[in-house]
Amino acid sequence: MIFDGENTFFDKKTLSSGKLDSDIIKLGPGEASDPLILFADVNGASGTGTLSVAVITAADEAFTSPVTLATYTELPIKAKLPRGNKGYMKLEATSTYTDGELTAALVLDDDILD
Repeated sequence: MIFDGENTFFDKKTLSSGKLDSDIIKLGPGEASDPLILFADVNGASGTGTLSVAVITAADEAFTSPVTLATYTELPIKAKLPRGNKGYMKLEATSTYTDGELTAALVLDDDILD
């Protein structure tokens, strides 16, 4: 799988317990006939933890009227981007991990060899 810096929400973000806000991605409004895939996973965490990830979209970069498109609770996340894109997108994650790194991005193709 190839990560593009323009479509990356979290790039090996150090995890801590609590809420994590991602970088904002400007996609432009509208949908694709073959949507991008949301990939997210934790690497290097010791012990067990949980991670909940919400996909948020809005028409402006300030997210004055945000809309939650989906919420995921099982890792790794490999899901087609839900419909409803308003132009800007970010992730809101809630973690119980105390260490490790989070990577999350929109990709063209996820690994087919799990």
